[in-house]
Amino acid sequence: MTKFDRNNPAIGFIHKRYPLTKESSSKQTWHISLDLSQTDIQFRPGDSVGIYAQNDPILVSHLIEAIGAEPMTPITHKRTGETLPLETFFTHRANLNQLTSKFLKLVCECASCSNIEKLLQDKPALRTYLTKNDPLGLLREYRNTAIPLQDLVDQFSLLLPRFYSVASCGKTHSGTLDLTVALFTWMQDGEKRYGVASHFLCHLAKIGKTPIPLFVQPAPHFRLPEDPSTPIIMIGPGTGIAPFRAFLQDRQFHGAKGKNWLFFGERNRSSDYFYEEEFATHPNLRIETAFSRDQSEKIYVQHKLKEHASEVCDWIEKGAHLYVCGDAKEMAKEVEKTLIEIFQTHRKLDEKAAKDHLKSLKKEGRYLLDVY
Repeated sequence: MTKFDRNNPAIGFIHKRYPLTKESSSKQTWHISLDLSQTDIQFRPGDSVGIYAQNDPILVSHLIEAIGAEPMTPITHKRTGETLPLETFFTHRANLNQLTSKFLKLVCECASCSNIEKLLQDKPALRTYLTKNDPLGLLREYRNTAIPLQDLVDQFSLLLPRFYSVASCGKTHSGTLDLTVALFTWMQDGEKRYGVASHFLCHLAKIGKTPIPLFVQPAPHFRLPEDPSTPIIMIGPGTGIAPFRAFLQDRQFHGAKGKNWLFFGERNRSSDYFYEEEFATHPNLRIETAFSRDQSEKIYVQHKLKEHASEVCDWIEKGAHLYVCGDAKEMAKEVEKTLIEIFQTHRKLDEKAAKDHLKSLKKEGRYLLDVY
């Protein structure tokens, strides 16, 4: 079996893709199925896959124009030593969205700009500037400044792989690997910009034609229980649903008798209920949904947990494993806070004891997180 990793990725192709959100949705989320039949790459439910994407060709062309160079001008990649055309470097190798202080220093030296010099000396203002601006905006502002091309390209950081949870079970989908991808967009200087990998997977890559370098990132900390009769509670709003789709496929394939309880949340039921028909036909699945914008008061997965607090506590007492996947900054913290409150109320524990109980579930491998 070939060993694939970030330095030796496998090559996949898009087998099929379709939107999971309806046209009326305020966002776009896509189902992407990758064809891996030309490789022997292996993955398990719970794993993630690293994708080496290509930058938006429109952004690439705008950068080359701002620099005033020709697309085929040869440059040297400072990390690998390879010589390649500027357009190729910007398309496949460079992080085009990240602005750094070193980048600013180079422009400052070449432009003899007192404004940038003052900015570099004011750390709070510098952090704000770097967060709100990007290389294209800076180069457009100083497009008449003579900056040595090789020095300029040396300032671009490396384009790193983007990671997505595997959304399918290899046993039921031989030769393919599914992803659930939210398209990320924002406005920068009056222009629409896209997340590198999400735009590549959802829009740019041609079905069956564009090579997609990828590798599996194993997740030994995020596995199904060894005992198939163990009940599981899965909390996965938005694209956090991905690994649980894989879990459910795996359990159905093996005829697992353990009960499955899924808490899923999104904005609107009518436009954002991912995999609704598929989940409706699962023989051993209970679903609680939280559609935050279907009513005046926003409802999230943690509110649904609290609504069913007594049963959640009962499942845990009977040995259920809890899984959380999705946003680490807010959702996962709110879920943890809610679980502690549930333990306080239904196990009659004080706050410290409730927190200790949750810690013990983590140590036992019964409270598992895949958050980002």
